[in-house]
Amino acid sequence: MAFSRQMALRLGLLAVVASILPAAEVGNTSIFERYIALNSCIDQAGQAVTARRFPEAQRLLEPCLQKVPDHFEAHFLLARMAYEDRDYAGALAHVETSEHSLADLDRRYRKEQADLQAQDAAQEQAYRGSLEHLKNLDDDPGGCCGFLLRVKQDAIDYLEAKKGHLYDLQNPFAVPADYRFLHGNCLYRLGRRDEALIQYRLAVQTDPTHANAWNNLIALLLETPDLPSARAELAQAEAAHVAIQPGLKNAVLGISPR
Repeated sequence: MAFSRQMALRLGLLAVVASILPAAEVGNTSIFERYIALNSCIDQAGQAVTARRFPEAQRLLEPCLQKVPDHFEAHFLLARMAYEDRDYAGALAHVETSEHSLADLDRRYRKEQADLQAQDAAQEQAYRGSLEHLKNLDDDPGGCCGFLLRVKQDAIDYLEAKKGHLYDLQNPFAVPADYRFLHGNCLYRLGRRDEALIQYRLAVQTDPTHANAWNNLIALLLETPDLPSARAELAQAEAAHVAIQPGLKNAVLGISPR
């Protein structure tokens, strides 16, 4: 995965999490805070991996892993390096750790969201009860009760508006397509082709424009051989405007090279 895509992924995830941290009064958000604190270190390590300065990347990742042993992106960077060194078993172990870590973060995030939602619901109910009480007092709208009534209504309006942008977000910790793609490559190199197919399919489901995953998926189906499935996947890839290698496409369609 290109470094710019790594950075965009991480910043996108942390932006979502940061949007709820100031309001969070329940649960344990320290894991998210530790991730945010390691941004600079992970960025530098990602740059080193992209430039193939692997020893430098290893040194940068060591303190990150001491603070967050299962840091999902740190392990993904380690997986990339291991794969380049043809340590496919090691790369697989790291990418699996990345995916397990993302699943754990997802559980924590959903728990935090549920706690916040329950807290907001209780607060809204209290505001509404107080609002009804003030209305029943039938006080002068310009008086003290009238002022409090407007304050309570504003608080209720805020909680109503908050529901849409906070609780209807897509899963910020879904496993990215690039992780699935590398996972599939590791499995393929280890001879676990049926499992590799599953990962390539998950990659293109996550990102229908992932050209490398589509090409590997179609090539593996052709190699199996499962020509009908290869042709079906080729049709889906082309419908998504994905560039398929000409030689691979011709082989799937049974076109002889000129």
